[in-house]
Amino acid sequence: MVETQDVILSDWVPGTRNYHIRASVMLAISVVYTLFVLVTSIMFVIKARNKRSGLSKRYVTIVIVQAFGCYLAGVNGLVTAALNNWACFGKLWLFNLGFLISLSAMSARAFHLMVTYKVHELSSMLSTRNPKGIDSLQGLSPKNEPSLRFGNSPLGPGNSTVAISESVSRLKQARQLEKYKRMLPYVREKMLMLYMAVFIFLGIILTLVINITDKQFGIRPVETICIFYWGFLPITAVVVVFFFLVFPVILWLIWRDTDAYGIRNDLIICDTVGIICMVITLIWVNALHETQQKWPGMSFVWVYAIFIHVTSVFIPLLHSIQHMRSSEDQDGVFTAENMADDGLPMTSNISRRAAFNRMLDDPLEYQHFRIFAASCFCSELTGFIEEYQSLKARTLVLLKTTEPSSAVEQPDDSFLRTSKEININRFRLSQCMVDNALAMYAEVNAAGTSLTGINISILQSVQDDKTDDKTVDMQFPASLIGRLHAVYREYVDPNSFASVNASASVVKRISERMHCNDYTLTLLDDLKGDVLFMLYSDVYSRYIRK
Repeated sequence: MVETQDVILSDWVPGTRNYHIRASVMLAISVVYTLFVLVTSIMFVIKARNKRSGLSKRYVTIVIVQAFGCYLAGVNGLVTAALNNWACFGKLWLFNLGFLISLSAMSARAFHLMVTYKVHELSSMLSTRNPKGIDSLQGLSPKNEPSLRFGNSPLGPGNSTVAISESVSRLKQARQLEKYKRMLPYVREKMLMLYMAVFIFLGIILTLVINITDKQFGIRPVETICIFYWGFLPITAVVVVFFFLVFPVILWLIWRDTDAYGIRNDLIICDTVGIICMVITLIWVNALHETQQKWPGMSFVWVYAIFIHVTSVFIPLLHSIQHMRSSEDQDGVFTAENMADDGLPMTSNISRRAAFNRMLDDPLEYQHFRIFAASCFCSELTGFIEEYQSLKARTLVLLKTTEPSSAVEQPDDSFLRTSKEININRFRLSQCMVDNALAMYAEVNAAGTSLTGINISILQSVQDDKTDDKTVDMQFPASLIGRLHAVYREYVDPNSFASVNASASVVKRISERMHCNDYTLTLLDDLKGDVLFMLYSDVYSRYIRK
Protein backbone atom coordinates (compact mmCIF):
# COMPACT_ATOMS: atom_id res chain seq x y z
CA MET A 1 0.00 0.00 0.00
CA VAL A 2 2.92 2.23 -0.74
CA GLU A 3 3.96 4.11 -3.79
CA THR A 4 6.85 3.49 -6.11
CA GLN A 5 8.11 6.14 -8.50
CA ASP A 6 9.17 5.26 -12.06
CA VAL A 7 10.00 7.61 -14.92
CA ILE A 8 6.90 9.76 -15.38
CA LEU A 9 5.17 9.45 -18.73
CA SER A 10 5.59 12.60 -20.80
CA ASP A 11 1.86 13.23 -21.24
CA TRP A 12 1.22 12.91 -17.48
CA VAL A 13 3.87 15.30 -16.12
CA PRO A 14 2.75 18.43 -14.24
CA GLY A 15 1.47 21.06 -16.66
CA THR A 16 0.06 18.68 -19.25
CA ARG A 17 -3.64 18.51 -20.11
CA ASN A 18 -4.03 14.99 -18.73
CA TYR A 19 -2.44 16.02 -15.45
CA HIS A 20 -4.77 19.01 -15.06
CA ILE A 21 -7.86 16.92 -15.82
CA ARG A 22 -6.87 14.31 -13.24
CA ALA A 23 -6.05 16.96 -10.63
CA SER A 24 -9.35 18.78 -11.24
CA VAL A 25 -11.38 15.59 -10.93
CA MET A 26 -9.61 14.59 -7.73
CA LEU A 27 -9.98 18.10 -6.30
CA ALA A 28 -13.73 18.09 -6.97
CA ILE A 29 -14.07 14.65 -5.38
CA SER A 30 -12.04 15.85 -2.38
CA VAL A 31 -14.34 18.82 -1.80
CA VAL A 32 -17.50 16.71 -2.07
CA TYR A 33 -15.96 13.99 0.11
CA THR A 34 -14.96 16.51 2.80
CA LEU A 35 -18.44 18.05 2.89
CA PHE A 36 -20.06 14.61 2.98
CA VAL A 37 -17.92 13.44 5.90
CA LEU A 38 -18.38 16.70 7.80
CA VAL A 39 -22.16 16.93 7.40
CA THR A 40 -22.90 13.26 8.11
CA SER A 41 -20.59 13.18 11.13
CA ILE A 42 -22.22 16.27 12.66
CA MET A 43 -25.69 14.86 12.04
CA PHE A 44 -24.59 11.54 13.55
CA VAL A 45 -23.51 13.27 16.76
CA ILE A 46 -26.71 15.34 16.94
CA LYS A 47 -29.04 12.40 16.34
CA ALA A 48 -27.14 10.24 18.81
CA ARG A 49 -28.25 12.57 21.62
CA ASN A 50 -31.75 11.17 21.17
CA LYS A 51 -31.82 7.85 23.01
CA ARG A 52 -34.40 6.45 20.63
CA SER A 53 -32.07 6.75 17.67
CA GLY A 54 -30.06 3.74 18.84
CA LEU A 55 -26.83 5.43 17.70
CA SER A 56 -25.54 5.62 21.26
CA LYS A 57 -25.27 1.81 21.22
CA ARG A 58 -22.46 2.22 18.70
CA TYR A 59 -20.26 4.34 21.01
CA VAL A 60 -20.54 7.65 19.19
CA THR A 61 -17.11 8.98 20.12
CA ILE A 62 -15.35 5.91 18.77
CA VAL A 63 -17.36 5.98 15.54
CA ILE A 64 -16.46 9.64 14.98
CA VAL A 65 -12.80 8.95 15.69
CA GLN A 66 -12.95 6.08 13.20
CA ALA A 67 -14.53 8.41 10.63
CA PHE A 68 -11.71 10.91 11.21
CA GLY A 69 -9.08 8.23 10.67
CA CYS A 70 -10.79 7.07 7.48
CA TYR A 71 -10.94 10.68 6.31
CA LEU A 72 -7.19 11.11 6.79
CA ALA A 73 -6.49 7.93 4.83
CA GLY A 74 -9.01 8.89 2.14
CA VAL A 75 -7.64 12.41 1.68
CA ASN A 76 -4.14 10.97 1.43
CA GLY A 77 -5.31 8.65 -1.33
CA LEU A 78 -7.08 11.44 -3.22
CA VAL A 79 -4.21 13.91 -3.01
CA THR A 80 -1.69 11.24 -3.99
CA ALA A 81 -3.86 10.30 -6.96
CA ALA A 82 -4.17 13.96 -8.02
CA LEU A 83 -0.60 15.24 -7.61
CA ASN A 84 2.78 13.86 -8.55
CA ASN A 85 4.65 16.32 -6.37
CA TRP A 86 2.86 15.61 -3.12
CA ALA A 87 5.24 15.88 -0.14
CA CYS A 88 6.53 12.54 1.16
CA PHE A 89 6.31 13.49 4.83
CA GLY A 90 2.63 14.40 4.32
CA LYS A 91 1.94 11.04 2.71
CA LEU A 92 3.67 9.29 5.59
CA TRP A 93 1.78 11.10 8.35
CA LEU A 94 -1.65 10.73 6.76
CA PHE A 95 -0.98 7.11 5.83
CA ASN A 96 0.26 6.11 9.29
CA LEU A 97 -2.25 8.02 11.42
CA GLY A 98 -5.20 7.41 9.11
CA PHE A 99 -4.86 3.64 9.17
CA LEU A 100 -3.88 3.36 12.84
CA ILE A 101 -6.85 5.46 13.96
CA SER A 102 -9.39 3.69 11.76
CA LEU A 103 -8.12 0.16 12.45
CA SER A 104 -7.88 0.65 16.22
CA ALA A 105 -11.39 2.16 16.27
CA MET A 106 -12.89 -0.72 14.29
CA SER A 107 -11.23 -3.31 16.51
CA ALA A 108 -12.41 -1.44 19.62
CA ARG A 109 -15.98 -1.48 18.34
CA ALA A 110 -15.67 -5.20 17.62
CA PHE A 111 -14.47 -5.92 21.17
CA HIS A 112 -17.36 -3.88 22.55
CA LEU A 113 -19.92 -5.73 20.42
CA MET A 114 -18.52 -9.15 21.32
CA VAL A 115 -18.70 -8.61 25.08
CA THR A 116 -21.88 -6.52 25.26
CA TYR A 117 -23.93 -8.83 23.08
CA LYS A 118 -22.85 -11.90 25.06
CA VAL A 119 -23.81 -10.24 28.33
CA HIS A 120 -27.27 -9.33 27.05
CA GLU A 121 -27.79 -12.68 25.35
CA LEU A 122 -26.88 -14.67 28.48
CA SER A 123 -28.80 -12.28 30.74
CA SER A 124 -31.87 -12.81 28.58
CA MET A 125 -31.46 -16.59 28.73
CA LEU A 126 -31.11 -16.57 32.50
CA SER A 127 -33.92 -14.09 33.14
CA THR A 128 -36.65 -16.25 31.62
CA ARG A 129 -38.41 -18.37 34.22
CA ASN A 130 -39.31 -21.18 31.87
CA PRO A 131 -36.68 -21.90 29.22
CA LYS A 132 -37.53 -25.59 28.72
CA GLY A 133 -41.23 -25.05 28.83
CA ILE A 134 -41.06 -22.43 26.11
CA ASP A 135 -39.21 -24.86 23.85
CA SER A 136 -42.04 -27.35 24.30
CA LEU A 137 -44.52 -24.79 23.00
CA GLN A 138 -43.22 -25.10 19.44
CA GLY A 139 -46.07 -26.21 17.20
CA LEU A 140 -48.73 -25.71 19.88
CA SER A 141 -51.47 -23.14 19.64
CA PRO A 142 -52.14 -21.09 22.78
CA LYS A 143 -55.80 -20.96 21.79
CA ASN A 144 -56.06 -24.74 22.04
CA GLU A 145 -54.03 -24.97 25.24
CA PRO A 146 -55.44 -22.71 27.96
CA SER A 147 -52.71 -23.81 30.36
CA LEU A 148 -50.09 -22.22 28.11
CA ARG A 149 -51.14 -18.66 28.81
CA PHE A 150 -48.44 -16.14 29.60
CA GLY A 151 -46.47 -17.15 32.65
CA ASN A 152 -47.97 -20.61 33.12
CA SER A 153 -45.33 -23.30 32.95
CA PRO A 154 -45.92 -26.79 31.64
CA LEU A 155 -43.28 -28.07 34.02
CA GLY A 156 -44.75 -30.05 36.84
CA PRO A 157 -43.43 -30.49 40.39
CA GLY A 158 -42.54 -34.13 39.70
CA ASN A 159 -40.47 -33.52 36.58
CA SER A 160 -37.08 -33.77 38.31
CA THR A 161 -35.16 -34.85 35.19
CA VAL A 162 -36.05 -31.62 33.39
CA ALA A 163 -35.15 -29.63 36.49
CA ILE A 164 -31.71 -31.22 36.79
CA SER A 165 -30.94 -30.78 33.11
CA GLU A 166 -32.08 -27.17 33.09
CA SER A 167 -30.28 -26.32 36.33
CA VAL A 168 -26.96 -27.62 34.97
CA SER A 169 -27.42 -25.81 31.65
CA ARG A 170 -28.27 -22.54 33.34
CA LEU A 171 -25.36 -22.86 35.73
CA LYS A 172 -23.03 -23.04 32.73
CA GLN A 173 -24.70 -19.97 31.29
CA ALA A 174 -24.32 -18.21 34.64
CA ARG A 175 -20.58 -18.93 34.66
CA GLN A 176 -20.27 -17.56 31.13
CA LEU A 177 -22.26 -14.49 32.09
CA GLU A 178 -19.99 -13.79 35.05
CA LYS A 179 -16.95 -14.16 32.79
CA TYR A 180 -18.26 -11.62 30.29
CA LYS A 181 -19.42 -9.27 33.04
CA ARG A 182 -15.86 -9.21 34.37
CA MET A 183 -14.80 -8.06 30.90
CA LEU A 184 -17.31 -5.21 30.78
CA PRO A 185 -15.04 -2.60 32.45
CA TYR A 186 -12.50 -3.17 29.67
CA VAL A 187 -14.96 -2.43 26.86
CA ARG A 188 -16.33 0.78 28.31
CA GLU A 189 -15.92 3.79 26.08
CA LYS A 190 -13.16 5.33 28.19
CA MET A 191 -11.09 2.14 28.24
CA LEU A 192 -11.50 1.65 24.50
CA MET A 193 -10.47 5.25 23.90
CA LEU A 194 -7.38 4.58 26.01
CA TYR A 195 -6.63 1.51 23.90
CA MET A 196 -6.91 3.62 20.75
CA ALA A 197 -4.79 6.39 22.27
CA VAL A 198 -1.96 3.90 22.86
CA PHE A 199 -2.07 2.91 19.19
CA ILE A 200 -2.07 6.52 18.04
CA PHE A 201 0.75 7.49 20.42
CA LEU A 202 2.93 4.63 19.18
CA GLY A 203 2.12 5.64 15.61
CA ILE A 204 3.17 9.24 16.27
CA ILE A 205 6.45 8.12 17.85
CA LEU A 206 7.16 5.77 14.94
CA THR A 207 6.41 8.46 12.36
CA LEU A 208 8.65 10.98 14.13
CA VAL A 209 11.49 8.48 14.19
CA ILE A 210 11.06 7.90 10.45
CA ASN A 211 10.99 11.66 9.82
CA ILE A 212 14.28 12.07 11.66
CA THR A 213 16.16 9.04 10.35
CA ASP A 214 15.05 8.98 6.70
CA LYS A 215 15.78 12.12 4.66
CA GLN A 216 13.14 11.42 2.02
CA PHE A 217 10.47 11.79 4.72
CA GLY A 218 12.04 14.85 6.32
CA ILE A 219 10.31 18.21 6.45
CA ARG A 220 13.40 20.09 5.21
CA PRO A 221 14.12 19.74 2.40
CA VAL A 222 10.74 18.55 1.14
CA GLU A 223 10.99 15.40 -0.96
CA THR A 224 8.26 14.56 -3.46
CA ILE A 225 9.67 11.29 -4.80
CA CYS A 226 8.91 8.44 -2.38
CA ILE A 227 10.39 5.05 -3.09
CA PHE A 228 9.30 1.81 -1.49
CA TYR A 229 11.33 2.02 1.67
CA TRP A 230 11.10 0.97 5.29
CA GLY A 231 9.24 4.16 6.24
CA PHE A 232 5.95 2.77 4.95
CA LEU A 233 6.70 -0.83 5.86
CA PRO A 234 5.81 -0.89 9.62
CA ILE A 235 2.27 0.44 9.22
CA THR A 236 1.76 -1.63 6.09
CA ALA A 237 2.60 -4.69 8.19
CA VAL A 238 0.11 -3.57 10.86
CA VAL A 239 -2.59 -3.16 8.20
CA VAL A 240 -1.91 -6.66 6.86
CA VAL A 241 -2.07 -8.16 10.37
CA PHE A 242 -5.39 -6.44 11.12
CA PHE A 243 -7.09 -7.27 7.84
CA PHE A 244 -5.88 -10.85 7.50
CA LEU A 245 -5.59 -11.97 11.13
CA VAL A 246 -7.21 -9.76 13.78
CA PHE A 247 -10.45 -8.91 11.97
CA PRO A 248 -11.13 -12.44 10.65
CA VAL A 249 -10.68 -13.86 14.16
CA ILE A 250 -12.97 -11.23 15.67
CA LEU A 251 -15.58 -11.74 12.97
CA TRP A 252 -15.47 -15.49 13.56
CA LEU A 253 -16.18 -14.88 17.24
CA ILE A 254 -19.11 -12.53 16.60
CA TRP A 255 -20.48 -14.22 13.48
CA ARG A 256 -23.62 -15.44 15.26
CA ASP A 257 -24.12 -12.27 17.29
CA THR A 258 -27.08 -10.82 15.40
CA ASP A 259 -27.34 -7.36 16.91
CA ALA A 260 -30.34 -5.29 15.82
CA TYR A 261 -28.25 -2.24 14.95
CA GLY A 262 -26.21 -3.84 12.18
CA ILE A 263 -22.87 -3.37 13.95
CA ARG A 264 -21.75 -6.88 13.04
CA ASN A 265 -22.64 -6.34 9.38
CA ASP A 266 -20.83 -3.02 9.52
CA LEU A 267 -17.64 -4.72 10.72
CA ILE A 268 -17.95 -7.50 8.12
CA ILE A 269 -18.17 -4.92 5.34
CA CYS A 270 -15.25 -2.95 6.76
CA ASP A 271 -12.99 -5.99 6.81
CA THR A 272 -14.07 -7.31 3.40
CA VAL A 273 -13.76 -3.95 1.63
CA GLY A 274 -10.46 -3.28 3.36
CA ILE A 275 -8.94 -6.56 2.18
CA ILE A 276 -10.15 -6.06 -1.40
CA CYS A 277 -8.94 -2.46 -1.63
CA MET A 278 -5.58 -3.29 -0.09
CA VAL A 279 -4.95 -6.16 -2.51
CA ILE A 280 -5.94 -4.01 -5.50
CA THR A 281 -3.72 -1.16 -4.29
CA LEU A 282 -0.69 -3.41 -3.82
CA ILE A 283 -1.13 -4.91 -7.30
CA TRP A 284 -1.82 -1.52 -8.86
CA VAL A 285 1.19 0.19 -7.28
CA ASN A 286 3.76 -2.57 -7.60
CA ALA A 287 2.77 -4.37 -10.84
CA LEU A 288 0.90 -1.93 -13.09
CA HIS A 289 3.61 0.73 -13.32
CA GLU A 290 2.36 2.51 -16.44
CA THR A 291 -1.27 2.48 -15.29
CA GLN A 292 -0.11 3.63 -11.87
CA GLN A 293 1.32 6.82 -13.40
CA LYS A 294 -1.92 7.60 -15.21
CA TRP A 295 -4.16 6.89 -12.25
CA PRO A 296 -2.29 6.23 -8.97
CA GLY A 297 -3.32 3.15 -7.04
CA MET A 298 -3.57 5.09 -3.79
CA SER A 299 -6.99 6.25 -5.01
CA PHE A 300 -8.29 2.85 -3.86
CA VAL A 301 -7.46 3.88 -0.32
CA TRP A 302 -10.10 6.57 -0.75
CA VAL A 303 -12.54 3.91 -2.00
CA TYR A 304 -11.85 1.99 1.22
CA ALA A 305 -12.35 5.13 3.32
CA ILE A 306 -15.64 6.12 1.71
CA PHE A 307 -17.05 2.59 2.04
CA ILE A 308 -16.17 2.52 5.73
CA HIS A 309 -17.74 5.92 6.32
CA VAL A 310 -20.93 5.00 4.48
CA THR A 311 -21.39 1.71 6.36
CA SER A 312 -20.38 3.04 9.80
CA VAL A 313 -21.92 6.53 9.76
CA PHE A 314 -24.20 7.28 6.81
CA ILE A 315 -26.36 4.13 6.70
CA PRO A 316 -26.84 3.96 10.52
CA LEU A 317 -27.76 7.65 10.40
CA LEU A 318 -30.48 7.01 7.82
CA HIS A 319 -31.83 4.06 9.79
CA SER A 320 -31.90 6.10 13.00
CA ILE A 321 -33.85 8.92 11.32
CA GLN A 322 -36.39 6.42 10.02
CA HIS A 323 -36.68 4.76 13.42
CA MET A 324 -37.09 8.08 15.26
CA ARG A 325 -39.92 9.10 12.94
CA SER A 326 -41.64 5.80 13.60
CA SER A 327 -41.14 6.19 17.36
CA GLU A 328 -42.50 9.73 17.37
CA ASP A 329 -45.69 8.49 15.73
CA GLN A 330 -46.15 6.07 18.63
CA ASP A 331 -45.58 8.55 21.47
CA GLY A 332 -49.17 9.64 21.77
CA VAL A 333 -50.73 6.22 21.52
CA PHE A 334 -48.96 4.21 24.20
CA THR A 335 -51.95 4.32 26.51
CA ALA A 336 -54.52 4.65 23.73
CA GLU A 337 -55.46 1.00 23.43
CA ASN A 338 -58.68 1.68 25.34
CA MET A 339 -59.52 4.97 23.62
CA ALA A 340 -61.57 3.40 20.85
CA ASP A 341 -64.93 1.92 21.78
CA ASP A 342 -65.93 -1.50 20.57
CA GLY A 343 -67.11 -1.35 17.00
CA LEU A 344 -65.20 1.84 16.17
CA PRO A 345 -62.30 1.64 13.73
CA MET A 346 -58.91 1.86 15.38
CA THR A 347 -56.09 3.95 13.95
CA SER A 348 -52.99 2.15 12.71
CA ASN A 349 -51.00 3.27 15.75
CA ILE A 350 -53.66 2.11 18.21
CA SER A 351 -53.87 -1.16 16.32
CA ARG A 352 -50.08 -1.49 16.59
CA ARG A 353 -50.29 -0.93 20.33
CA ALA A 354 -52.96 -3.62 20.57
CA ALA A 355 -50.70 -5.97 18.61
CA PHE A 356 -47.91 -5.19 21.09
CA ASN A 357 -50.17 -6.16 23.98
CA ARG A 358 -51.16 -9.40 22.27
CA MET A 359 -47.51 -10.21 21.66
CA LEU A 360 -46.74 -9.78 25.37
CA ASP A 361 -49.50 -12.26 26.23
CA ASP A 362 -48.45 -14.81 23.60
CA PRO A 363 -45.79 -17.18 25.03
CA LEU A 364 -44.24 -18.09 21.68
CA GLU A 365 -44.20 -14.60 20.21
CA TYR A 366 -42.94 -13.09 23.44
CA GLN A 367 -39.95 -15.44 23.47
CA HIS A 368 -39.01 -14.34 19.96
CA PHE A 369 -39.41 -10.73 21.06
CA ARG A 370 -37.30 -11.32 24.18
CA ILE A 371 -34.46 -12.72 22.06
CA PHE A 372 -34.73 -9.75 19.72
CA ALA A 373 -34.61 -7.36 22.70
CA ALA A 374 -31.28 -8.92 23.68
CA SER A 375 -29.99 -8.15 20.18
CA CYS A 376 -31.02 -4.53 20.84
CA PHE A 377 -28.91 -4.62 24.04
CA CYS A 378 -32.15 -4.25 26.03
CA SER A 379 -32.25 -7.53 27.95
CA GLU A 380 -32.67 -5.54 31.17
CA LEU A 381 -36.14 -4.46 30.01
CA THR A 382 -37.43 -7.98 29.44
CA GLY A 383 -35.55 -9.08 32.56
CA PHE A 384 -37.56 -6.60 34.61
CA ILE A 385 -40.78 -7.90 33.06
CA GLU A 386 -39.84 -11.42 34.13
CA GLU A 387 -39.15 -10.19 37.67
CA TYR A 388 -42.42 -8.26 37.80
CA GLN A 389 -44.35 -11.35 36.70
CA SER A 390 -42.50 -13.41 39.28
CA LEU A 391 -43.34 -10.93 42.04
CA LYS A 392 -46.97 -10.98 40.92
CA ALA A 393 -47.11 -14.77 41.10
CA ARG A 394 -45.47 -14.90 44.52
CA THR A 395 -47.64 -12.11 45.89
CA LEU A 396 -50.85 -13.83 44.82
CA VAL A 397 -49.74 -17.10 46.40
CA LEU A 398 -48.67 -15.53 49.70
CA LEU A 399 -51.76 -13.34 50.02
CA LYS A 400 -53.98 -16.39 49.48
CA THR A 401 -52.20 -18.34 52.20
CA THR A 402 -54.26 -18.58 55.35
CA GLU A 403 -51.13 -18.53 57.51
CA PRO A 404 -48.77 -15.95 56.00
CA SER A 405 -46.16 -16.55 58.66
CA SER A 406 -45.72 -20.11 57.41
CA ALA A 407 -45.22 -19.03 53.81
CA VAL A 408 -41.72 -19.56 52.54
CA GLU A 409 -40.33 -17.28 49.86
CA GLN A 410 -39.42 -19.01 46.65
CA PRO A 411 -35.67 -19.13 45.99
CA ASP A 412 -34.37 -16.28 43.86
CA ASP A 413 -31.59 -16.11 41.31
CA SER A 414 -28.92 -16.20 44.02
CA PHE A 415 -29.34 -19.96 43.68
CA LEU A 416 -27.32 -19.67 40.48
CA ARG A 417 -24.40 -18.04 42.26
CA THR A 418 -24.25 -20.36 45.24
CA SER A 419 -25.00 -23.72 43.68
CA LYS A 420 -22.37 -23.40 40.98
CA GLU A 421 -19.71 -23.64 43.67
CA ILE A 422 -21.01 -26.99 44.88
CA ASN A 423 -19.04 -29.85 43.39
CA ILE A 424 -21.72 -32.51 43.04
CA ASN A 425 -22.72 -34.93 40.34
CA ARG A 426 -25.78 -33.61 38.56
CA PHE A 427 -27.42 -37.04 38.61
CA ARG A 428 -27.17 -37.15 42.42
CA LEU A 429 -28.73 -33.79 43.16
CA SER A 430 -30.85 -33.97 46.26
CA GLN A 431 -34.60 -33.72 45.96
CA CYS A 432 -34.36 -30.39 47.74
CA MET A 433 -32.17 -28.94 44.99
CA VAL A 434 -34.51 -30.38 42.38
CA ASP A 435 -37.46 -28.69 44.06
CA ASN A 436 -35.51 -25.43 44.20
CA ALA A 437 -34.66 -25.65 40.51
CA LEU A 438 -38.29 -26.30 39.64
CA ALA A 439 -39.41 -23.48 41.89
CA MET A 440 -37.05 -21.06 40.20
CA TYR A 441 -37.62 -22.07 36.59
CA ALA A 442 -41.36 -22.68 36.93
CA GLU A 443 -42.23 -20.84 40.11
CA VAL A 444 -45.28 -19.24 38.56
CA ASN A 445 -47.03 -22.61 38.83
CA ALA A 446 -47.67 -21.73 42.44
CA ALA A 447 -49.97 -18.93 41.27
CA GLY A 448 -52.26 -21.30 39.44
CA THR A 449 -54.37 -19.98 36.57
CA SER A 450 -54.92 -16.55 38.14
CA LEU A 451 -51.60 -15.19 36.86
CA THR A 452 -52.22 -12.50 34.26
CA GLY A 453 -50.19 -10.76 31.57
CA ILE A 454 -47.75 -7.94 32.17
CA ASN A 455 -50.36 -5.28 31.31
CA ILE A 456 -52.31 -6.30 34.41
CA SER A 457 -50.69 -4.85 37.51
CA ILE A 458 -50.06 -6.72 40.74
CA LEU A 459 -52.77 -4.68 42.45
CA GLN A 460 -55.30 -5.46 39.73
CA SER A 461 -54.50 -9.16 39.99
CA VAL A 462 -55.07 -9.06 43.74
CA GLN A 463 -58.32 -7.13 43.32
CA ASP A 464 -59.61 -9.81 40.96
CA ASP A 465 -59.54 -12.22 43.91
CA LYS A 466 -60.64 -9.78 46.62
CA THR A 467 -63.72 -7.62 47.03
CA ASP A 468 -62.29 -5.49 49.83
CA ASP A 469 -61.52 -1.94 48.63
CA LYS A 470 -58.68 -1.74 51.14
CA THR A 471 -56.49 -3.68 48.71
CA VAL A 472 -55.49 -0.30 47.26
CA ASP A 473 -53.18 0.24 50.24
CA MET A 474 -52.15 -3.38 50.61
CA GLN A 475 -48.45 -4.02 51.16
CA PHE A 476 -46.24 -6.69 49.65
CA PRO A 477 -45.86 -9.74 51.91
CA ALA A 478 -42.95 -9.37 54.32
CA SER A 479 -41.18 -12.37 52.81
CA LEU A 480 -40.89 -10.49 49.48
CA ILE A 481 -39.27 -7.32 50.83
CA GLY A 482 -35.79 -8.72 50.27
CA ARG A 483 -36.74 -9.56 46.70
CA LEU A 484 -37.98 -6.00 46.13
CA HIS A 485 -34.63 -4.65 47.28
CA ALA A 486 -32.88 -7.07 44.93
CA VAL A 487 -35.02 -5.83 42.03
CA TYR A 488 -34.14 -2.25 42.96
CA ARG A 489 -30.40 -2.99 43.00
CA GLU A 490 -30.58 -4.85 39.70
CA TYR A 491 -32.95 -2.74 37.60
CA VAL A 492 -33.48 0.65 39.28
CA ASP A 493 -30.08 1.62 40.67
CA PRO A 494 -28.45 3.82 37.98
CA ASN A 495 -25.05 2.29 38.84
CA SER A 496 -26.20 -1.22 37.93
CA PHE A 497 -25.26 -2.66 34.55
CA ALA A 498 -28.84 -3.90 34.13
CA SER A 499 -30.42 -0.55 35.04
CA VAL A 500 -33.46 0.09 32.84
CA ASN A 501 -32.63 3.82 32.64
CA ALA A 502 -36.01 4.89 33.92
CA SER A 503 -36.83 8.56 34.32
CA ALA A 504 -35.22 10.31 37.28
CA SER A 505 -38.62 11.09 38.82
CA VAL A 506 -39.63 7.42 38.83
CA VAL A 507 -36.33 6.33 40.37
CA LYS A 508 -36.65 9.04 43.02
CA ARG A 509 -40.22 8.03 43.94
CA ILE A 510 -39.33 4.37 44.28
CA SER A 511 -36.24 5.18 46.35
CA GLU A 512 -38.18 7.46 48.70
CA ARG A 513 -41.00 4.96 49.18
CA MET A 514 -38.61 2.11 49.92
CA HIS A 515 -36.66 4.33 52.32
CA CYS A 516 -39.93 4.99 54.17
CA ASN A 517 -40.80 1.26 54.17
CA ASP A 518 -43.75 1.95 51.88
CA TYR A 519 -44.08 -1.34 50.01
CA THR A 520 -47.57 -1.01 48.57
CA LEU A 521 -48.45 -3.23 45.63
CA THR A 522 -48.17 -0.24 43.26
CA LEU A 523 -44.50 0.36 44.13
CA LEU A 524 -43.15 -0.79 40.77
CA ASP A 525 -46.07 0.20 38.54
CA ASP A 526 -44.57 3.49 37.35
CA LEU A 527 -41.33 1.72 36.54
CA LYS A 528 -43.26 -0.96 34.67
CA GLY A 529 -44.93 1.80 32.65
CA ASP A 530 -41.56 3.25 31.68
CA VAL A 531 -40.22 -0.18 30.74
CA LEU A 532 -43.24 -1.02 28.58
CA PHE A 533 -42.98 2.36 26.88
CA MET A 534 -39.30 1.78 26.07
CA LEU A 535 -40.04 -1.71 24.80
CA TYR A 536 -42.87 -0.44 22.63
CA SER A 537 -41.31 2.74 21.24
CA ASP A 538 -37.80 1.39 20.67
CA VAL A 539 -37.58 -2.39 20.60
CA TYR A 540 -41.02 -3.28 19.22
CA SER A 541 -40.81 -0.68 16.46
CA ARG A 542 -37.59 -2.38 15.32
CA TYR A 543 -39.04 -5.84 15.87
CA ILE A 544 -41.96 -5.37 13.47
CA ARG A 545 -39.58 -4.11 10.75
CA LYS A 546 -36.98 -6.84 11.06
